[in-house]
Amino acid sequence: MRAESQTWHAAYKDNRLVARRASSHKRKLERLGVLALPRDVKLLDVACGTGEALHILRDAGFTRLSGVDVTADADLAREPWLDLKAADSKALPYADGAFEAVMCMHSLHHLGTMEELRASLHELLRVLQPGGFLALIDHYDSPQLRAAFWGLQKPWLTWPSPGLRAFRRQHEEEWPYMYAYLDAWPGVRAMLDALPCTPVLERRGAFFFYFAARKNT
Repeated sequence: MRAESQTWHAAYKDNRLVARRASSHKRKLERLGVLALPRDVKLLDVACGTGEALHILRDAGFTRLSGVDVTADADLAREPWLDLKAADSKALPYADGAFEAVMCMHSLHHLGTMEELRASLHELLRVLQPGGFLALIDHYDSPQLRAAFWGLQKPWLTWPSPGLRAFRRQHEEEWPYMYAYLDAWPGVRAMLDALPCTPVLERRGAFFFYFAARKNT
């Protein structure tokens, strides 16, 4: 899992981007089936960032929430309802089968090379109990996504919108590993297909794929 720079974190926490993520995360959690889980499910959010998804889950009545990120957000760490740890996704600090649900939203492309991503997915499944619920969402390679990213890199196209300018600043640091991830997408897809899980949702939107599954017993 990559530790992004302070510049990246400052752009990521731009109020416009925080509001944009908060407005879309509930819809994505619904699509993944996470919001349909029992409210007392023991759930881990891997690469949880500043915790927008965790806040939505808490507001929805979930009571046993944990989050892990390579850098623990200081504000999120002060929340008494959350167990937050700083750790790498390739070495999660939890026992085997510690959680009934594990999710990772918009962060697979942050987890490193294909081998590092494979190791991280192994860890997500290791800490998930048999029959547990796995939920993933991230970009997939497509012409429309490549076109959107091309435009996002052009200052003259993003200048009219403060939100797009902030989004471009956030992504400036991500381009090298984002494109490496997209170039490797067929391998990522094959990696997901090979997981010892039974899929319950496989769906593509315009820019994201949604994957939810139950770990095989």
